[in-house]
Amino acid sequence: MIKEQVVGVLAIVKKGRKFLFVKRSGKLRFEPSKWGFIGETVKYGEDIKKAITRGLKEEVGMKLINYALINVYSFEFKSQYRDKHRHAIVIACICSAKGKIKLNNELEDYKWLEIYKANQLDLINTNKQIIKDVKKWCVKNAKKI
Repeated sequence: MIKEQVVGVLAIVKKGRKFLFVKRSGKLRFEPSKWGFIGETVKYGEDIKKAITRGLKEEVGMKLINYALINVYSFEFKSQYRDKHRHAIVIACICSAKGKIKLNNELEDYKWLEIYKANQLDLINTNKQIIKDVKKWCVKNAKKI
């Protein structure tokens, strides 16, 4: 079994009291047809802001306005190809962004939902823990939302 470590960013886009959730294409091997936040692998030498900016542009056609770190996570799982054991370091950020949403071919739908309604979706497994932290963030930052 090949062991692999990757670093990724999650852009948790917030607009008013709602958050952007995207649905992965049913044709993808990893977590097909599951809902979650916009995620992107950080390229070698790339800073976090550039990775978030690139992910927003490539996945949903939006432009980053600003972002704030919410938490950093460590997840271990088998890759979609079952020949790798993957360790992912995920940097989750609350973001504001602008622009009309245009989904790329890896996504098939999107919704703006209050975070408390996220559990109605068929969520990406790793996003379930992250949503708990987003809820805590909302409570602490109630005056900002």
